Amino acid sequence: MNADLTFNSVVFKKSFDTKEGSERRSSARGINTPDLLLIKKQPYVDAVTKVPGTRYNYRIDRWDLDANGVLVNTSHYGVIAVPQTSPSGALTAVNVTFKALVADADFIANVLNSET
Repeated sequence: MNADLTFNSVVFKKSFDTKEGSERRSSARGINTPDLLLIKKQPYVDAVTKVPGTRYNYRIDRWDLDANGVLVNTSHYGVIAVPQTSPSGALTAVNVTFKALVADADFIANVLNSET
């Protein structure tokens, strides 16, 4: 497991890890307004297909002071489910699509804001 990870110029230094997951944090903006990267994994069995696999959960938290001086947390969560019998290349294919979705500057405006 990599100790420190850098994404979007934020350096996440490992706080701790266990066999179930890890926490990395950046205090570059201040100790009371950290950026956190939490990663967890767990085995699962699909309810329909009965195929076992591993589920990875990630969470990015950014703590900020709002205009009123109140500490607020903005988060992004994600889940990656990988069946044991997943064909070679399937995870790469889903990641490529996800990266394209995230890279789309209009994703939030055109998709998230228009969902009811």
